[in-house]
Amino acid sequence: MKIVVVGAGGLGSYVGAVLSQAGHDVVLVTRGDHRTTIESDGLRVRSHAGDFVANPRCVGSALEIESADLAFLTTKTFSVDDVAPQLAHLADLGAHVVSLLNGVTAIDRLVERGVPADRLADGVAYMTSFRVQPGVVERKAAHQRIVLGEGRAADIAAEAFDGTLVDIEVTAEVKVELWQKMAVVCSLSVLCALGDHNMGSVRGHIFGAELQRMAIAEVMSVGRAHGVLLPPDAEDRIDAILDDFPDDFFPSVIHDLNQGRRTEMDDLGGAISRLGRGAGVPTPLHDAGTLVVQTAETAGH
Repeated sequence: MKIVVVGAGGLGSYVGAVLSQAGHDVVLVTRGDHRTTIESDGLRVRSHAGDFVANPRCVGSALEIESADLAFLTTKTFSVDDVAPQLAHLADLGAHVVSLLNGVTAIDRLVERGVPADRLADGVAYMTSFRVQPGVVERKAAHQRIVLGEGRAADIAAEAFDGTLVDIEVTAEVKVELWQKMAVVCSLSVLCALGDHNMGSVRGHIFGAELQRMAIAEVMSVGRAHGVLLPPDAEDRIDAILDDFPDDFFPSVIHDLNQGRRTEMDDLGGAISRLGRGAGVPTPLHDAGTLVVQTAETAGH
């Protein structure tokens, strides 16, 4: 298949590397030192499942591409407006576009910006991978699973990943998956922001377990207030998922903040706070966590 990955951070680079290793014609949309290093030395993946080097092609913009079967959107959420014209171009070529972004608003925003709804599909990536230096990504934790909404895009993606270590699941309730992933990502971001440390230190504090459950409950309450049919045991399952993260784990928001990069906090904790206010649901932990991250970001922390 001809597959385009728009956004070559940790997740996008790993997805592109896996699909390239599986024999597909993969193009990464990336620039700068990351592109230069991949073109000269390949894309190196470090993983406890085994290190490998992939050789995807690179372009600076998807507008340079003339044919594509499938595309994955793996940028940061704040880049949706900037990349929408590229995704509209790929859709015009006949590609199905799968969003693997954090947050719960990406598909609506893309449709508003001209990407045909019948070419879009929501997806949720349960993979933790970071770009640790130009041309190098490192996968953390053992999980590597993608959940997709039913439809043609899911069928094509499942075929693309066939034979790899990435598990593809298809569901009629992808919105539930999006909100549950939102609870995981937002809770990690809020807890580590407020604790200013890794998850092990947060969990080890006398208030850690209670605050973790409170952070999860805020997201679930906002989702239910907006009509999402989240299962009654969602809080317990997400609590268990968070407990499984390694003690030394930092979420991507904190990685970006510490490295002086723009964070996704406005589309994570900030989105929960705004949606909560719109539905009359209090979100004090997300308000506080968002404030901590955004004030540090503004100050150039």
